[in-house]
Amino acid sequence: MLPNDLQQAMQALLQSFQHLHRLSGSADAERSVDWLCAQLRTHQIPFKRERCRLWLSDPLEGSLIVQGSVPLTIPAKTRSFSAHCPEGIEAELYYDQRSLVFVPEFEYESWANAVRGKLVVADQGYEDYVQRLMQAGAAGLIHIWGSVEPALHEETVGPIWGTPVPDDVLRYPALPVISINHQEGKTLLQHMLHSPLQACIFTRLHEHVAECSLPIVELTGESEEFVLLSSHYDSWHEGVTDNATGNALCLAMALHFAHNSGPLKRGLRIAFWPGHSNARYGGSTWYADNYRAELMQHCVAHINVDSPGCVGGSEVVVNASGAESTFWLNQAITSVTGTTASRITPMGKGGDQSFWGLGIPLHFALREEPALRTSLSPGSGGGWWWHTEEDTLDKVDEAHLWRDVQIHQRWLETLLLSDTLPVDPTSYVCALRGALVQLQSELDPMFSVKPIDQMLQALEKALLLEHQPSDLKRVIGILHRVRYRASDDYHPDLSYHGDAFPGLQILRGHRSEQCSERFWLMLETQFIRQRDRACELFAASLDILKR
Repeated sequence: MLPNDLQQAMQALLQSFQHLHRLSGSADAERSVDWLCAQLRTHQIPFKRERCRLWLSDPLEGSLIVQGSVPLTIPAKTRSFSAHCPEGIEAELYYDQRSLVFVPEFEYESWANAVRGKLVVADQGYEDYVQRLMQAGAAGLIHIWGSVEPALHEETVGPIWGTPVPDDVLRYPALPVISINHQEGKTLLQHMLHSPLQACIFTRLHEHVAECSLPIVELTGESEEFVLLSSHYDSWHEGVTDNATGNALCLAMALHFAHNSGPLKRGLRIAFWPGHSNARYGGSTWYADNYRAELMQHCVAHINVDSPGCVGGSEVVVNASGAESTFWLNQAITSVTGTTASRITPMGKGGDQSFWGLGIPLHFALREEPALRTSLSPGSGGGWWWHTEEDTLDKVDEAHLWRDVQIHQRWLETLLLSDTLPVDPTSYVCALRGALVQLQSELDPMFSVKPIDQMLQALEKALLLEHQPSDLKRVIGILHRVRYRASDDYHPDLSYHGDAFPGLQILRGHRSEQCSERFWLMLETQFIRQRDRACELFAASLDILKR
């Protein structure tokens, strides 16, 4: 198809999706899939419409009433997987000035006593903080958004990646969580300066199991290997930049490679995920569980597409696993924009990255940022409208979207048509060693990561020799398991504890003199198991390279 045809196809999708509130499990979400499948049939693109059952949490309503001679009602939103409290929870307000700082274990009890039974006002609302509040017995959380836009953002406090197993259920929040905007938060804190205040939180959520569609485009190649390109089609409200633009880009890639590129050396699968928002990456986790063998044996790359083509998204950023050639990543960007990416950074926790335990060597995603950031919004190109009712068609920049399409097209051309993969395992190991040095500086000296570093040094030397591509693929898959996972390959980690070597990250900041004997023993146990896990996996990598 000609470029103009691709642009028209993307515009048709945006026009069709713009008035659909595509929260997974809703009629509008299924209507968007109906439309997408009709387009694929019209253009004779092979696909299948999978169905997956997901555990969903839909935030419906949140409110905050501050008691006083004149009760103060503050606009609020609740969070997906927050506790459903339609009758309200009333308690004294307490501002946790330490919500953003590390609390040593020997200070934990005094902190817990301060928040116990209180409606906690805090400057953060991440899942691990909610877990701490729940453990301490807080009555609820009022999160003050950190940047100045008046909009209220939808979010989740679900700690479980995808559908839980029975042992996970106890981790779901048993306390209500709401968010208020920055200005209302400042006003509330001013009121709290004068005297103790009582308040009441009301939350309404719809927790349910629903069957959701998961369309998969399947273009075959000469080999059984394939590339997975993905975007979530569910959204908060209209969600045009998060993520109808991503769906439009993926549709354009399906049209281009189905009709323009000729025979493919590798196949292309394009997945449209449900459950990104209200099932904590439920759709991609379901696919990882149910297509495990195919992904392990044949998938060579996962490219996630989330929030391209945004107004203000002038800066191109790449989140990459570390195994990719940075020269290759930038080559595509430079050919389109004339300059390299603003930065290339490791993958974080998010973006339907549900495949770390499957041996896929390449994982990366293009992100946009504004030249000057004014909002803490992590998506929609940094736009203040992220996860709000204001994420509408006028927030799309067609020039940015076409730029992003061309970059993805160039990446895919290499992955689908070239004999070799653009991997750089030597630089990856070097980066892992650097991350280990940084981590060691934040650990108690008793937790020495030297044995892990010695294994990485041995890997660096072994990688100087020539190796079979299949062996490098296996080795990189093992490196990912250590860099991005702390648990076994069949059970995703919790939605927090990111950064390199996540199983060791939870030791950061703790010192033996600041811990009880009991807690220090737990930290020691965590360290021994994670150290030995890393060393054993790296030893397995060395065995592959030495054969």
